[in-house]
Amino acid sequence: MLGRQSLYLFVIILCASVQGSSVVFNPCMSQKELSEAEAIIALENWPDNHDISLIEHRYKCSMTCVLMDLGLVNKMGQVQIDKYVESGALDRNWVASDLASCRSKYHDEWDLCEFVFGIFNCFREMKLAAERKA
Repeated sequence: MLGRQSLYLFVIILCASVQGSSVVFNPCMSQKELSEAEAIIALENWPDNHDISLIEHRYKCSMTCVLMDLGLVNKMGQVQIDKYVESGALDRNWVASDLASCRSKYHDEWDLCEFVFGIFNCFREMKLAAERKA
């Protein structure tokens, strides 16, 4: 069995970056940076649609920019796990094992907006499921 630090390192490796050759590499160039308060409000209004293929690409890019503004993901698509855990959005106890499945689900996605939105939607769904069980 892996120790907590080993699992954490494993998640960091799994949350590697989207390549610079992605279809939408920097969707935020023309979008103004939001304040932290504005970004949090945007996250609180995250869509409840479980079929994310029905969500417009432009909206996914907008939310990707919000996540970048908050520092939860960098401009290369790397999930900043420490920052995400510090925000209170994730419980460190299930970071490694559960979030690895989200990363593997979008492993082959080259579009930055689809990748980031998909991963964070997966994280959100996992958190909501955990809260319903509690």
